[in-house]
Amino acid sequence: MKLKKLAAIMLTGAIALTSASSMAKTYKLASNVPADGPPGQLLQEFASRVTDDTDGRVKIKVFANGTLGGQAQYLQQVQSGVIQMGLVNSAMMENIEPTFGVLNLPYIYRSFDEFKMVMDSDLIQKELFSSTADKGFEIVGFLDNGPRSIYSTKPINSIEDLKGLKLRVMSSPTYIEMLELMGTAPTPLDFSEIYSALQQGMIDGGEGGLGALWEIKFGEHAKYAIKSEQTRMVDLIVINDKALAKMKPEDVKTVQRVMKDVTEKSYDVVREQEAASMKLAKEKLGVKVVEIDKAPLVASMAPIYERAMQDPDKGPMLKKVFELQGREF
Repeated sequence: MKLKKLAAIMLTGAIALTSASSMAKTYKLASNVPADGPPGQLLQEFASRVTDDTDGRVKIKVFANGTLGGQAQYLQQVQSGVIQMGLVNSAMMENIEPTFGVLNLPYIYRSFDEFKMVMDSDLIQKELFSSTADKGFEIVGFLDNGPRSIYSTKPINSIEDLKGLKLRVMSSPTYIEMLELMGTAPTPLDFSEIYSALQQGMIDGGEGGLGALWEIKFGEHAKYAIKSEQTRMVDLIVINDKALAKMKPEDVKTVQRVMKDVTEKSYDVVREQEAASMKLAKEKLGVKVVEIDKAPLVASMAPIYERAMQDPDKGPMLKKVFELQGREF
């Protein structure tokens, strides 16, 4: 009798384990950033914490360094459900939902505090982030990617030295126009192609976070940079809508809670890491970084704002951002 009872208990336990195992789901999260850089480390922390806090019901496996393709490639796969999650920057998102172009406008943020205030607002978190609902995916949060400046293989000591430089840019209408207004020749390339393009002389430089001069060794070829800080891009974490719908409500809340925590952490991590990386780029690679007067660059961006205000997609959102910031165009 005791043996039968023991067997029944064991069978019940096995069924429970099998049931729990069958409920677990592994979500692929594609990114094009290095696993050991700040964004890559933050993504891994997000994945690990979600797995732990959902007791393994939601397992997230991060594929770094463009293993699953460039952002444009894997975003399409997220939309179709082939890949469940992905890291997509706000510039790439503009191609899918034009309203996100407001986040990419040059000098839209006048300070870090203003940037954080806008990004943490309901205007962005609820209104803007919900605008992709009909695109096959939803946004669960973002990582701060820090300010973006300009680096080059050729000497640059002022904005006048930018004229004619062939600079790598993301495939974003706003970013391309921004570099054109600076007098450069924008060249769209995937992030993973930058190093070889610098090495082979296909480009003179690029615009992006200056921490990459050390972290990805762009500074081995690009020895010059100016702190233009024209934009402050964010990396959005997207998830296929059907994949999200299959999660238990409590697990969805866990994903959102963990993502919010990691977002907050990204603010400090990015600032600290960029400072450390810039110090190493200067000391180890001989990179020269020049502080500049940004006023002429800010003034040169007027055409972008004039068009954005008239744009039916961007205009209304831009006006709301200005209201949040307490300023007028």
